[in-house]
Amino acid sequence: MNNFFDLIQRTIRQLVLSVPIRWKIIGIGVLPVLILGFSLNYWITTGLADWLSYILTDTRVEAAMNAGSRSVMFVTGIAAFLSIILLLLLVYILTNPIDTLKQTAKRVAAGEYHLRAEVWARDEIGSMAESVNQMIDNFVAIQEDLSETNRQLEAVNRIALAADRESEIHDVLFLTLESMLDLLGLEYGWVYLYDPEVHKMHLASWRGVPEAVQPALLQTDGGQPCESQRALEAGVLGGEIMVEQCRLLEGRGLQGVAAQHITIPIEARNIQFGVINLAFPQARELREDEIALLEAIGTKISEVVANAWLRIKLREKEAARQLLLESLVTAQEDERRHLARELHDQAGQGLTSLLIRLKALENMCEQDALKTKLTEMQGLVSGTIQEIRDLSYSLRPPALEEFGLGAAIVGLADEIASQTGLRIKVKNRIETKLPLNIEMVLYRIVQEGLTNVVRHAEAEKVVIELEPRENLVYLKLEDDGRGFDPVEVRPEDGRRHLGLISMNERAELIGGRLEMYSRVGAGTTIEVRVPLPELEMQNAI
Repeated sequence: MNNFFDLIQRTIRQLVLSVPIRWKIIGIGVLPVLILGFSLNYWITTGLADWLSYILTDTRVEAAMNAGSRSVMFVTGIAAFLSIILLLLLVYILTNPIDTLKQTAKRVAAGEYHLRAEVWARDEIGSMAESVNQMIDNFVAIQEDLSETNRQLEAVNRIALAADRESEIHDVLFLTLESMLDLLGLEYGWVYLYDPEVHKMHLASWRGVPEAVQPALLQTDGGQPCESQRALEAGVLGGEIMVEQCRLLEGRGLQGVAAQHITIPIEARNIQFGVINLAFPQARELREDEIALLEAIGTKISEVVANAWLRIKLREKEAARQLLLESLVTAQEDERRHLARELHDQAGQGLTSLLIRLKALENMCEQDALKTKLTEMQGLVSGTIQEIRDLSYSLRPPALEEFGLGAAIVGLADEIASQTGLRIKVKNRIETKLPLNIEMVLYRIVQEGLTNVVRHAEAEKVVIELEPRENLVYLKLEDDGRGFDPVEVRPEDGRRHLGLISMNERAELIGGRLEMYSRVGAGTTIEVRVPLPELEMQNAI
């Protein structure tokens, strides 16, 4: 039952509260007039009649009551009507500013941020209008701050994305310069980079620079560098953002442009890598939030430039190491060819001549014992000649140059198999010649690998695979020997594993990658992947 009455009560309250405010005001004004009129009419027709009955007849009392009742009702009606007229005027005065506030709020919410509520009077509604206007001003200020913050974050994010994509450093610098100029509303700027290793500076990027200033920035007009450049070269630039005079801008005939710029150091890890300069008007001052933004961007671009510089130096050192390796291997191959030629032309011919002379001596000799000695010597010389030929062949295999890598590896495998008893199977799926430098490196890797198998693996079977795969050549050498633990392959007793090191360096020399897999008792597998140019790859398939 209580729930039912609560429901009725809530329904009545909602109905009353949902009535528009203008009708509430009219009701509040008219209701007392009606109550007063009906109450007065009731008193005239009841209480006043009793009093008049003492001095008047009943007929005259009744006539007086009727006349009085009509008068009261007429006056009540006139009073109610006038009250409604006055209340309508009051309602307009009270509700029109409220309606205006409501419409203003809706239009501001729709994006018309320039609108403000009209203050009708210095009363409570006027105070409310002023509060609404203040709220709109705060809202607009917050919106502008958010927009500016979003622009700043977007600029920093663009720089970070460009850096994460490892774009070319000059592209990142131009994007950074463009973002800074757009955020500050400036016209032009430029960036100098400094190499702390060779102590050289160069103009890395610019944007919007007038033609009159370009020769000064390029230093083709014989002018003096500005103070920020001098400080950068002297290593005393410092890490603070500042506005300073610029000699490069002085006397350039630029109308209304001050000869000063913002200096933003590019510094990371206590190393100065350059400076960003933004031409700055003299009538303007840098705000604290602008300085904070430039510091954030400067810190980010400093890390990007530092990382780019390290990558460049690493590539330079890697190129120098690669050149050294290439020169070393080339020298080795040249020395091999020289030794092979010397052995063949000098030692081989000399021994052949010696063999002929021994044969002639044998034919002239009449003593059987001496003939036997000469025959033994001929056999020894013949064996030496064969060993020299084998050594010359291993130093410079003719099959590699004449028939290609596959045939040379098959010949090498047959030779080692015949000497050691190893069962060597060669699977060659490359049908054409590869570049000679790649064939030579892969041949030497196979040669070194088979030598290691014979010396250390105690294997019975070796499988060599050579095939094209997508844009590379794949080489695999697998044995069933005793294997080893790769973790334990370290320098021991002053000795280095020169065979493995040599194979890995040779693979790197031609841009390849060597991987080795082994386990104690499970043999060893060596895989080499060497990239090939597209044309040579098509020929290899």
